[in-house]
Amino acid sequence: MRRLLLLALAAAALAAALGLPASRANFASSSLTHASVAMDQTSRYLQLLSDAADTTPLTGYADKRSSSPLVRAATGADDTLAVALGGYKNTNNTAIPHVFTVQARNPLPPGVASLTVTATLLPDPGGKQPLTGVNFSPLSGSGSSASVTLAPGDKRWLNLSASMKGSLFPGNNLLYHPVVRVTVRHAGYAGTFLSYDVPVSIWDGNGSGP
Repeated sequence: MRRLLLLALAAAALAAALGLPASRANFASSSLTHASVAMDQTSRYLQLLSDAADTTPLTGYADKRSSSPLVRAATGADDTLAVALGGYKNTNNTAIPHVFTVQARNPLPPGVASLTVTATLLPDPGGKQPLTGVNFSPLSGSGSSASVTLAPGDKRWLNLSASMKGSLFPGNNLLYHPVVRVTVRHAGYAGTFLSYDVPVSIWDGNGSGP
């Protein structure tokens, strides 16, 4: 175990010495089949795409609510993807479909036949959580699921829901910053290091907010 820690620390020190840019993706991965720690990139397995980053003809990406002119909620891709949902002042639980897409790389790394992708919601740093749900759905048709299995090249929508109804959300022009954590697993690996943390902003006030 001490040797594994030393290897991980040495890899981190090398990255710092080379001046590699910081990222919101988690890069360390471990395998259940052998005791090893290696540096890996989540983007080698899974892409996160906004409308601007999606090179296919797919349409229907969510807009930032109350923006004028309308702009898409999601921008960027992979570890630079961010979501600005817009204004949801005093709203009951509201579905926000098609926020961004997740797509398995094609090909996947050697020995990986498919991915299992899940998403969890982390609260605003102040402890409040305006996001009430997250799921995946097919690009066409109905149905949604809390997790999804993707073969190489497979793609799904990630959908959210939000509510800012009640005394916890006073509606006095506050911007909340919850996070959507997208985690990748595959056969032989069931850790949580291969993941993206997607920053989300949601405005409790009039208009679209910042």
